[in-house]
Amino acid sequence: MLRRLIKRTIGSAALAPFARGRTRQSLLHRVNVVYLHYVGEDRPYYSDFYLGTTLDQLDDDLRRLKEHFAFCSLAQVVGATTEIELDGKPLLALTFDDGFDLVRNGAIEVLDAHGVSATTFVVTSTLDNANLMWRNKLSAIRALCPESVLVGHYNALMMKAGLPVAQSGRAAMHASESWPTNRKEELVDQLWAACGMPPLAEFLDQHRPYFTREELRQWLTRGHGVGLHTHSHPRCSELLGEAVMAEIVEPGLSLKQELDLDFLPLSYPFGVRLKPEIELDLWEQGLFDCVFGIGGFAPRGTPPLRLERACMEGDYRYEVFGRAFVGRPRATATKLPPGRPVSAPKRDRPSESRPLGAAREDPEIPGPRARCRSVR
Repeated sequence: MLRRLIKRTIGSAALAPFARGRTRQSLLHRVNVVYLHYVGEDRPYYSDFYLGTTLDQLDDDLRRLKEHFAFCSLAQVVGATTEIELDGKPLLALTFDDGFDLVRNGAIEVLDAHGVSATTFVVTSTLDNANLMWRNKLSAIRALCPESVLVGHYNALMMKAGLPVAQSGRAAMHASESWPTNRKEELVDQLWAACGMPPLAEFLDQHRPYFTREELRQWLTRGHGVGLHTHSHPRCSELLGEAVMAEIVEPGLSLKQELDLDFLPLSYPFGVRLKPEIELDLWEQGLFDCVFGIGGFAPRGTPPLRLERACMEGDYRYEVFGRAFVGRPRATATKLPPGRPVSAPKRDRPSESRPLGAAREDPEIPGPRARCRSVR
């Protein structure tokens, strides 16, 4: 509670007349990218995470942010070097994680009314509402199943799997973040069945929470962007070899080819990155133009494979303004394995000649200030 109060106070102070100039100067020297997830009324599959971002709230938030920022596309914000402001305001890009629908629910109309070009990061296993992402399954179970029933089935499942039990539904949701990544789908589907949830196809047909491929094409036609949020929303720090290919490389290639994308960003689920050496190998394949965590606005000059974003959900004043006011995050040396370069990869096509994580022959270390190109 005290920490929340301190953050709220800093967020408010950052916009006070005495601090506004300092905040603006800090934002001018950062790659400003914010993220949301779901827009609309509360729904079972998002109840655990819902912070009230309705269409009206989105409209109000965009209006307020436009007082301090100039909205640009993600490619323009990431690629900016000398032109870091517009009409005297720092640049800002808007992104959405998890691939929730933004066309049928009317969010695209709000964005277009404000002239905001946004990027949606999709979980490819859920496109066309073919599946419900595992965290959304857990949220739906929590919303629709009595807590005592949920906790009983959860603990029985965890004991069988050799994993920690939970004392409440809330604790179960939190504990599930530590499930082994390669077992998350198996565990959540068993819990879904044990709790007597409706057939998944029926639930998906009723709610249709995600983008379809056709809606993604409409989204692109109207000037917005598409990025990858992995295939099934794993903790990427646990991914190795074939799992990296299945979760990131193959779905990234598919998105790029199917939608004819000339700019493809990646955002990590939970903001949890691949192991550094694997992340660097992935970058050198040339598939992605920039890669994001969720640690706040990165200082300009940060390598594009190590960019971060700030949360725009709920009371976002600390995340968007307060962090910049106090100089967080600070510019730090990028920690990479010795002998590994941080250079802009070739953009003709991804290399298929070397598996991710395999030994490389090039020991040279070029300069560290790579940057993404902008969309023409």
